[in-house]
Amino acid sequence: MDKQAFTGLKVLDCTEGIAGPYCTKLLADFGAEVIKVEKPERGDWTRNADRFPGDKEVCETSGTFFYLNTNKKSITLNLQNKEGLEIFTELAKNVSVLVESFEPGQMAELGLTPESLKQINPRLIITSISAYGQTGPYHDYKATNFTVYGTGGAMYTQRPGTKPMDRPVIEGGFQAEYSTGLLSYIATVSALIKSQKSKKGISIDISAMECVASTLMGHVSEYSYLGLSRRTSPFAIHGYPIGYSVPCKDGWISLTPGIGGAPNIAFLIGKPELQDDSLLADTHTRMANPEKLDALITPWLQDRGKWEVTKEAQELRLAFTPVLSPEELQDDEQIKARGFFAEVDHPVMGKVKYPGAPAKLNGSPWQAGRAPLLGEHNKEIYGEIGYKKEELIGLEKKGII
Repeated sequence: MDKQAFTGLKVLDCTEGIAGPYCTKLLADFGAEVIKVEKPERGDWTRNADRFPGDKEVCETSGTFFYLNTNKKSITLNLQNKEGLEIFTELAKNVSVLVESFEPGQMAELGLTPESLKQINPRLIITSISAYGQTGPYHDYKATNFTVYGTGGAMYTQRPGTKPMDRPVIEGGFQAEYSTGLLSYIATVSALIKSQKSKKGISIDISAMECVASTLMGHVSEYSYLGLSRRTSPFAIHGYPIGYSVPCKDGWISLTPGIGGAPNIAFLIGKPELQDDSLLADTHTRMANPEKLDALITPWLQDRGKWEVTKEAQELRLAFTPVLSPEELQDDEQIKARGFFAEVDHPVMGKVKYPGAPAKLNGSPWQAGRAPLLGEHNKEIYGEIGYKKEELIGLEKKGII
């Protein structure tokens, strides 16, 4: 079997929540040995974020935790304790990467500055993930996915293309945190490549606000040249509707005519005589009259299924697409053909199906795997740095692990 991309890479994961764990999950799923450091008894807060209904087992039945921590090893360690800190420094000596998401300044308060860590491990890569970065007037602000999405500028653009004065809305899910996790992963891999040549450690300062701002496409540069701030996606200028869904017989269809494709709506709905009508042929007329376009399309859609409409629209260069529910996504023929979803056994949750490889690397297989139980690998990891079974029992009694 081919080796995985990160086989042999050892990572100390001191993150909680979504952004940091997603970064380290990507490393683990492609072969890195990721040691997740969790608080004794409680663990990562996502362990209790969304336990499945009826589950009584504490810490071990969260779908969020499961997805974000596949293929990792879990140890428990109290970093507020002097002996716990000594153990942590022993662990840090033997890894290539440390990823942490403590509040800015908290690592320094514990005596774990980049400088002190690099004294014991000169080639250590330290990826620090926080809401606003390690410096600046906001660095100690409390934040959530919502607040970062707002301060990063992305929420401002989340409005219908035809109603730019509407209130900004938030993207579904935790898009600010996932984009931060992905960019943290990219930065970490970049540092690994650099360190192979320089033989020196690298400190990485990740700001979630800046990660979100980096996704704004042309909004900022447009303001520099035009003196205006677009309130919607730049692609909305290609003509309504965009980022807009309408009901059909069995769900929803997302409508995007595409550049120059809107007149073909006339053929889609069986009214070719409307091809040259300004409502379809002229972007500005269409943008100014969304209700008229609704009245033209929605009656035709009511008796048709979303896949039927999608296939007909694609043949006419109309980028219409079905809006799939999570249930429908699992049964989607494209997803099935590529074997995207993975299924594994978990000692508490049983069989779990979850989203699989985000990319397919030829010659470097992705691996399915489960999330660890809290402290499941204490004996293994601490044994590697010399602790005997009796010593571990003592550390557990003292609340250190």
